[in-house]
Amino acid sequence: MKVQSIIAAVAGLSLIAMPVAASAHGSMKPSHGGIVAISGETMVELVRASGRVDIYITEEDAPLAASAFTGKLTITADGAKSDAALVGQTGNRMTAPGLVIPAGAKVVVALTGNGSGAKTFITFMVK
Repeated sequence: MKVQSIIAAVAGLSLIAMPVAASAHGSMKPSHGGIVAISGETMVELVRASGRVDIYITEEDAPLAASAFTGKLTITADGAKSDAALVGQTGNRMTAPGLVIPAGAKVVVALTGNGSGAKTFITFMVK
């Protein structure tokens, strides 16, 4: 009987703690109509806009200044690979002007912290 009580208590505590663990990295909902992926604590939203591609960088739902990073996109589509530089904009937005990403492409976002040199890589499969 004691074993069953312990198992029930552990199961109950797991259910209570689950919502906290699920929200530990902040919201995974896109804020700008794009697609979202996370690497470690860094979340990136990739947005295909008219005549450009934007990314938005956040950590724990707090925007990270785009000026704190250098970045590039590597796009693989139809067997061809190309790179595009990301240009820091205001706030947490970086842009690759003139870039169009086709459906079905694989996109790797590579960010490097200007001060620390820390590298973050995030992969998207664009539908």
